[in-house]
Amino acid sequence: AFSQICPATMLAAVVASAALSWAPTLLAPHHAPSPHTRHAPVTALAAKAKRKGGKKSPAAGGGGGGGFGQKAADVAAPAPTPAELLKKSMELYDEIKKDLRATVSDDDDDADDTPVDPADDYSVTEYVVTVRLTADCASEAADAFSDWVPVCIMNLKSSNRADTRQLLPQAVGASCKEILEAGCQSVTVLRKAPRTSVEYAYEPIDSYNSHVYEGLFSRGDRRAEALEALGVGAGADAAEVKRRHRKLMMELHPDRFVGDEEGAAAANERMIRVQQAYEELGGGTGGASSAYAGIGGEGRGDFLGALDK
Repeated sequence: AFSQICPATMLAAVVASAALSWAPTLLAPHHAPSPHTRHAPVTALAAKAKRKGGKKSPAAGGGGGGGFGQKAADVAAPAPTPAELLKKSMELYDEIKKDLRATVSDDDDDADDTPVDPADDYSVTEYVVTVRLTADCASEAADAFSDWVPVCIMNLKSSNRADTRQLLPQAVGASCKEILEAGCQSVTVLRKAPRTSVEYAYEPIDSYNSHVYEGLFSRGDRRAEALEALGVGAGADAAEVKRRHRKLMMELHPDRFVGDEEGAAAANERMIRVQQAYEELGGGTGGASSAYAGIGGEGRGDFLGALDK
């Protein structure tokens, strides 16, 4: 859960991890039921690719008209529900992970220079997808999702020659139903929010692990040290943090220590600590825009915010 970084109103929104594998012809998100434990078991979700140009099956009886005594034409099957898509996604995700493990095992066994099969020339990279609701959303879920909530670990399966930065927005857009269903099954109040109010964002899982997941376990101590380094109280807002940072950086500027090598060296060391403290506290943004996005400060540059719709 993200009680240490989210507003108090979000404490009731238990965060669920999920994951998604995606390829240009294959979609697969992955859903985890509970984040209460540090290493919550992860189950998968996977979306089927849409079929193009599929032929309609002939009506029973082979007749074309609808006259008296003839059988009515077959009724088209209803579209799968988000829950059904999620279930199929979970199955597909497991298959992809199994194939990946088998491929890695084969690579370890092959000691020769056998050419790589084009079908095996792919990689799987991981990203964490988060959702939030727009500021104008009046739903009951507005408080719980006023800031970003991680709901999905997206495994992007693509050719080694593909540009994953271009594929990721497509993968998220193509799998919105499955990703949102993963969030709804974990935080049911999200079902009451209009889908048009949902925003999506993502970042590499390494960035998430170092800045958010693992970082939260020591964030309390780091935050206390940062507040002390800047000389501000625990209740300092983003504007106060920014003012204090600017003042200290001016006081410690090298131009103030011309001819004083010892003083310049000490000022430089303190300037580094002040800058690190500033970034730890959100780089001056704090809770002004997003407490979640502010974790890690400027050092967490891979979280780019809401995707364009």
